[in-house]
Amino acid sequence: LVQTQLFSSNPAMDGFSTKKRAEDGICRLALDAPNRVQQRSISASRLESMKQEAKLAREWGKKVKDDLHFQQGNVKALAKDTLQSKTWGGPNYRHVAPNVAQSTEYQRNMTAMDALRCDISVKQDAVEKAMREDYRSVRNTRADTSVSSLSGWLEKYGRPNREAEPQERYRTTPFKQRRIPFLGVSEAKTLRLGAGIWSQRSETDLLGSFYFRSKGR
Repeated sequence: LVQTQLFSSNPAMDGFSTKKRAEDGICRLALDAPNRVQQRSISASRLESMKQEAKLAREWGKKVKDDLHFQQGNVKALAKDTLQSKTWGGPNYRHVAPNVAQSTEYQRNMTAMDALRCDISVKQDAVEKAMREDYRSVRNTRADTSVSSLSGWLEKYGRPNREAEPQERYRTTPFKQRRIPFLGVSEAKTLRLGAGIWSQRSETDLLGSFYFRSKGR
């Protein structure tokens, strides 16, 4: 229950994830809690800042690439002009002086990138702090004493989407009872353990040792 509530607080959720959590009987309990809404809001703002940073980086990278190509040609032109300046008549200057405003433009872009980087870092720290506080509050949550049976738990939180059917490998279902010659159908029941919780050795689908996945035994 604790892990499920923590997973439901994932701040970066799309429409499909929100819909699936809203349909879940446990995840929807804390889906619209104020702390979860705040986390999603901060994370969405951080995502927008990251998009702005990526857009600015692309535009600036294109500008730097164009300037580099121009400066390489300008340096070659300067070398030719320097060589021709030693001959009679002087060169026909093709190189141009550096643009003074270019340095200011680069500095402005660097300042904007630094501001976005700091904004993203602050928002990330805020999200992590909120999630730590949320985790601490969930860990301190007491067990629900109003539910005393499995039927009551299913009635309050809803039944699982996967039903215990032979076609459903994640749920535990009983095998068909075996027939004993001359005696009829055996009363013993063999269970096919669901793959959602249990794992078994691959020698056979029936025999072998089983262990609980989360405990590793």
